[in-house]
Amino acid sequence: MEGNVATRSPLTIPILAWLLGIIIANYLPLPPVLFFLVFTALLLLAFSNYFRTFIIIMLCVLLGLFHNSDKKPLNHIKHIIKHNQSFLQPIEGRISSEVVKEKSKYRFILDLNTIDYVKVTGKINFTTFQDSLEYGDIINTVARVRKIPKNSNPSSFNYEEFLSAKDIYAQGYPKTIIRIEDKASALFKRNIFKIRKFFRKRIEDRFGEYSGLIKTIVIGDKDHKSEWRSLLTKAGLSHLLAVSGLHVGIIALVLMIILQIIIPYKNVCRMILVVILFIYAAICLWSPSVTRAAIMISMYLLAKILQRKLDINNVLLLSLLLITVFNPDQLFSIGLQMSFMAVFVLLNILPKVNFIKFRKEDLKLMKFSKKLLNGILILVLTSLILNIFLAPLTMYYFNQFNFNGLLGNILGIPLISVILPLSLLIIFFPNFELILSIFQNSFKGLTIIFKAWANIASKIPFYFNFVSINLFQLFTLYLLLILIFYWQRWKIRFYWKTGITIILAFLFMWLGDHHEDKMKFTFFDCGSVGDLFLIETSNDQSILIDSGPPDSFEKSALPYFQKNGLKKLDWVLITHAHNDHYGGLKYILENIEVKNLIITDEFQSRTIWSDLKVKENCRILTVRDTMHLNLKSLKFKILHPNCIYEDDNINNLSIVNRIDYKQFSLLFTGDLEKEGEEYLLELYPEFLDCDFLKIGHHGSKTSSSKNFLKTVSPEYAFIPTSLHNRFNFPHKETLTKLEFLDDQLYIAGKDGALQITTDGNTAHFQTYLTQREFIDTDLDR
Repeated sequence: MEGNVATRSPLTIPILAWLLGIIIANYLPLPPVLFFLVFTALLLLAFSNYFRTFIIIMLCVLLGLFHNSDKKPLNHIKHIIKHNQSFLQPIEGRISSEVVKEKSKYRFILDLNTIDYVKVTGKINFTTFQDSLEYGDIINTVARVRKIPKNSNPSSFNYEEFLSAKDIYAQGYPKTIIRIEDKASALFKRNIFKIRKFFRKRIEDRFGEYSGLIKTIVIGDKDHKSEWRSLLTKAGLSHLLAVSGLHVGIIALVLMIILQIIIPYKNVCRMILVVILFIYAAICLWSPSVTRAAIMISMYLLAKILQRKLDINNVLLLSLLLITVFNPDQLFSIGLQMSFMAVFVLLNILPKVNFIKFRKEDLKLMKFSKKLLNGILILVLTSLILNIFLAPLTMYYFNQFNFNGLLGNILGIPLISVILPLSLLIIFFPNFELILSIFQNSFKGLTIIFKAWANIASKIPFYFNFVSINLFQLFTLYLLLILIFYWQRWKIRFYWKTGITIILAFLFMWLGDHHEDKMKFTFFDCGSVGDLFLIETSNDQSILIDSGPPDSFEKSALPYFQKNGLKKLDWVLITHAHNDHYGGLKYILENIEVKNLIITDEFQSRTIWSDLKVKENCRILTVRDTMHLNLKSLKFKILHPNCIYEDDNINNLSIVNRIDYKQFSLLFTGDLEKEGEEYLLELYPEFLDCDFLKIGHHGSKTSSSKNFLKTVSPEYAFIPTSLHNRFNFPHKETLTKLEFLDDQLYIAGKDGALQITTDGNTAHFQTYLTQREFIDTDLDR
C-alpha cells in the first residue's frame, strides 16, 4: 500500500471530479453554463501538460451537474402538490416498488400516469388495506393525495427530505376500490420481489422470535430490527445489524466453497458467483453497502478469471462511480458514506499502522493460545482504527460515538460469521424435521450467546449519545485524523507538524462554540395530546416542564437533546399525575441526568411514582405551597397549588408557574380548569398578566374562562394538542374565546413545535411545521 493513491489509481481524478459535480449540484445553485465558463477560463490559463487533466475534470464535473439536475416538468407531482397540498381525484399509476405488508396495511410506491385523467409524472407513497397487488400492476382509483408533512420538531428526522431524495413528493390513500388495469412486463423485478417474499415467509416459519433479526441480516428488512437496535447500538455492534460488506463476504465465501464442491472448474464457479452476487444485491434492494461489496468481489473474481492484477483503490472508486451514476443521490446516503469510509480505512489507513507481525516460520512454532491472542489483538486494533474514523460520521448523523465495539467485536464478529451461514442453511434446508431441528437448536444456542455477549459489551461506559458536530467540524476532524495518521510522511519539520495539528484542534473546538446570551423556549409537538416544554437559560441551565405522553419524548424531544448535547437537566417539573404529562419521565430518569425533580404530593401518592427509579443524586422538591426557584438568569415562581387548596379533580392540582426574563413573561398552567383558574384570580391576580400563555388542558372548553383570559391578556399563546384526537381538542368554544390572538395563537397539530429565542427585550418566534417566523421588537409595552 505504499505510494500515493492518486498516482497509482488513474480513476481518482475523474471520479472525484464527478462527485464534486454532484455535490455542487446539490448545495450550490450554480447554473451549469456558468460553471462551464469558469472551467473554460481555467483551461486557458493551464499549462499544456495539464490540459488533458483539466479536460477530464471539467467534463466529469459537468456530467455530475447535469446528471443530478433537479429540474422537474410542470406536470410533475412536486409542482402539483406544492400549489395544492391535499386533493381528492381519480388517479392512475404503476406500482414501482415491492408491496410490503405492515399489520393489516399494504404500502408501495406508485409511479403516477394521470391525475383526473390528465398526464402527470412523479412518484407517491401509497397505503391501502386492499391485497393482491404486486410490483408492475397498473392501477386506478379515486384517492386522497397529500403533501408529505415536514418535520414538526427541531432536529427531528426530516421525512419529507428523506423521501424527496427518492423522488417521492406526496402520499396517497384510496377512497374507492383499486382496479388493476394491466400488468407491466418487468419479470426480473417481479421475481426479485417474489424471492424477498419467499425469504420473509420462510424466515417467519423457521426462526420464530428471532425472525426479525434474521430478516434484517439476510435481506436487509430494516422494518424489523427495532427489538435489537438499542442493544447492539450500545454494544458497538450495530454494523452487524445490517447486510454489510462483512455479510456479503461471508455469503460469497460459503457459496464459493459449495460451488467448488459441485463444479470442478474454478472459473465457472467464479462466473456463477458473480451472477448470484448481483441477484443478491437486487434482493437487498441495491443497498449501498451490499452493492459496493458485490461490485468489489465481482471485480476481484473477474480479475482472477482474466489473470489480471487489480488496483484495489481503483475497484473501490469504480464501485462508487457505478452506484452514483445510477443514483447520484446515493452519494448523500449515510449507508454509502459509512461503507466506503470503512473500506477506505481498511485499504489505506490500516496498513500504515504497525501491528505486531510474525513471519510464517514463527507462526508455525507458536502455540494456539498465542495465535489466538495475536488474532484478538489485530481485531481490537482494527476495530479501534475503524471506530476512530467512523466516529465523526456517527457524531454528525446520529449524535453519538461508541468504542464498546472494541470488546463487542472480539466475539460478535466470529459469532455472526457462524450465525449467518447457519441461518441460510436453515432457510434452504428441506423439511427433514429431525435434522432441521438440530440446526435450529444450534442457531438458538449461538444467538443466545450472541445476545448475552452484546449485553456484556453494552455495559461498558464508552457509549456516548449526546454529542454533536456540524459540517465544518466534520471536515476539520477528518483533516486532523488524516494528518495524524500520515504524520511520518509529512516532509516538513516537527514543529510545523505540531503547530498545524494544534491549530486544527483549536479550529474544531471553536467551530463548535454555539453559546448565545439568550433564553430559548421550545414547545415540542408530541404528535398527540401532551405537554412537553424545554427552557434553556442564558447561563446554560435547562428546565423541562412535563415530559409528554408515553414514547413521545424519544420521538419529539430526544433528537433535539442529542443534537445540542443536552445530557443533563437542571430542573424537571411534572405538573400533575396524568400520563400525557409524565409519560416520558421514566425514559428521562434512566437516560438523562436530572439534578432536581419538582412534583406534587398528589403525584407521589400514585402507583406510577413507585415504578420510577429516581437516582440518589436527584433532589426531589414537593410542591405544597407557592414558592420561588433560585435561578440566576430568570424569575421562576410557582403559584399553584398552595397549602390550603383542595380538589378531587387532578387537573386542578396542576402546578402553575410563571417565568419572567427581563421584559418577557410566560405562564404555564398544566391542565388547570375553570375552578382552579377562579382560585388563582382570587389569590394572585397581579401575577397572571403576561406576554405568553400556555393554554390550559390542551384547549378544552373546561379551561380558559373569559375572566381568566381577560386577566392574563396574553399577546401570544400555544395549545399543545394535535388537531385530530379522541377528545376533539382544541374545542371550538376555546378557539372562539382566543380569536383576539389572531395568527399569534399557535397550535402544535397545525404549526408543529414553537421555538422562542429572546434576549428579554425582543423575541423571535419560529414554528417548524408551518415554518412561520415573527420577531417582536418591543416586549416592553
